Amino acid sequence: MIFVMMMAVVAACTRMPLYDLVENAVTLDLNLDLKLDLDLKIDVNVDVELDTVIKVPEHMKACFYVPQSGNLSTTEFVGPYGGPINTPPGTYQMVVYAFGTEYIQIRGEGDINTLEAYTSDITLTKGALLKAFSRADESFEEPQGPIIYTPDHFLVARQTVTIPDAPTESTTITLHAEAHDIVDTYGFEVKTVVGAEYIESCEAFVTNQARSSFFGRGEVNPEPATLWFPVGVDRKKGVLFTTFNTFGKLPGESRCFLHIVVRDTDGKEYRFSEDITDGFQKPDHIIVVEEEVDIPEPASHGGGIAPTVDPWDEENHEVPIG
Repeated sequence: MIFVMMMAVVAACTRMPLYDLVENAVTLDLNLDLKLDLDLKIDVNVDVELDTVIKVPEHMKACFYVPQSGNLSTTEFVGPYGGPINTPPGTYQMVVYAFGTEYIQIRGEGDINTLEAYTSDITLTKGALLKAFSRADESFEEPQGPIIYTPDHFLVARQTVTIPDAPTESTTITLHAEAHDIVDTYGFEVKTVVGAEYIESCEAFVTNQARSSFFGRGEVNPEPATLWFPVGVDRKKGVLFTTFNTFGKLPGESRCFLHIVVRDTDGKEYRFSEDITDGFQKPDHIIVVEEEVDIPEPASHGGGIAPTVDPWDEENHEVPIG
């Protein structure tokens, strides 16, 4: 009886394809542009990883949007250089993007105008550090917007494509698209650090950066945010150096400030600030801080924790043996 009932359920369910997947197979051929458009001359040995290479993603996600409404019609996953995609005939706005990056998250995928790449808000964990600058300097204006992670390199291809009703020569249509990095990459260097050998760690904030990217329509979010990232130390040469990514500096006359927090080997914090607005206009994308950073020698001469032990009172006892 159970077998008969199962057969009846299967017979009652029929699959009605919306379109013929074979006749409308489309091969999407992506030509990824892996150039960073930077020529960084790095001659330092720092203790953080420098992000200077766009890695080939494991997967790409292809989304097809209806031009009139902006609504998502169909989506497929392909390899880093493309692959077969089944989609109904029509004209679409195609957006292909890297899938599975470490820090970038995606939302608003149902509409091309709300398709957005963003990173996590870390104000809760890093906000106290930034507020310390305002307590130390009354002229410091606390930046608006959340503190966020810097974005990963993010490859995106956008173009309008037309899938014909019935291909005449082949059942496969080849589309060519180039995916480019939508984030900007900068390096910054503090050229003179006195006492670099006493630095245990360093981190930085950059204010008035774009909160996210509406990459479906090719625009950055006009809401401000502050980027956070670790900074490398070359203790031998006495410099601070790192690279960071951003969705973009906010347009207009907004000023961008770099705030650096240095901790010495005793755990003591030192803070330095610099207006780096003009540095975003440099063609080599290297922001140089000329102001000297001076870290005094720690009282305990390093080690982070300097425990002390009181001398023991001497006691002698006879221990009988045998």
